[in-house]
Amino acid sequence: MIKNVEISVVIPVYNVEKYLPDLINSLTKQTNPNFEFIFVNDGSTDSSEAIVVEACHADSRFRIINKENGGLSSARNTGIKHAVGTWICFIDSDDWITPDSLQRLLAQAKEQEVDVIIGNGFRFTNNPEESVRNPLLTKQPWGDTLDGKQWIIRSVELKEWPHFAWLQLIKRDVILSKNLQFIEGMVHEDILWTTNLALQVSKIGFVQEPFYGYRQNQSSITGSTSVQSIYRRANSYIEIIRALAKKSLETDDIKLRKSLLLQANRECGHFFALIRKKLTAHKIRKELAKKFIALGLPSIILKERSEISAFWLTFRCFLVCYFYALRRY
Repeated sequence: MIKNVEISVVIPVYNVEKYLPDLINSLTKQTNPNFEFIFVNDGSTDSSEAIVVEACHADSRFRIINKENGGLSSARNTGIKHAVGTWICFIDSDDWITPDSLQRLLAQAKEQEVDVIIGNGFRFTNNPEESVRNPLLTKQPWGDTLDGKQWIIRSVELKEWPHFAWLQLIKRDVILSKNLQFIEGMVHEDILWTTNLALQVSKIGFVQEPFYGYRQNQSSITGSTSVQSIYRRANSYIEIIRALAKKSLETDDIKLRKSLLLQANRECGHFFALIRKKLTAHKIRKELAKKFIALGLPSIILKERSEISAFWLTFRCFLVCYFYALRRY
């Protein structure tokens, strides 16, 4: 049992036997003995559990929690409940991190006395150690600090809203005291997790060096072309847009309100692309179109005097959805 755990790393695992060895190898290169790595086995049916169990025997910092399959959000929430570290971060089981990167994030977090550290990452396909590490983020206030609301406003203005939970090092007390949870059953759940987190924290720091290798995995749900996967994604975007629009109306901060609404508009673009270009099942498309219309976004945007381009995007989406909703097949 590790005493005085500094960082709890939560790692959801589901049928990733092909990728786990790369991740585990990178975790063993995090040399701080006061880290714990919590693998949440979300009902895997391949050899993922056996791989993790073997790793646990080799490194006392590793432990595994087995649960019935409930999805990524459920696994992360389970990991949070079992974490005991002062800080929490999340790593997806098909990804990879650079040696001792967590210690560097922790050092800056302590130095700046922040609630959250936002790191940087890079994309890779096969071998992360040999990949060119072009940074995912280029517009964050590196080395500086902002409060959460300032971060939202700045990120939306610069069109770089880094809503990736796996780039965040967060004080566990913040997560627990604010009762932050991932929404179970939702795809793209990081968007609302990050929004809720930012609205609650007073000081965020930023580390420029890419430490997190994000695997471009076409077998993931966001890469799937199945009707069910596209439906889940589109339906989740509706809920995300609804939540962002609602939050925009709940704040008295004019700049924040406009930023949240503008981000809702941008998420409309993602929903629009899915329902118009990816979804061909007419009954499902009609169902989603009706749900989108029910959001009443055009009236909200007009009330808030949003940008013309943002209004046009949402209004165009609304008109197309109105056509789908009324169309007889």
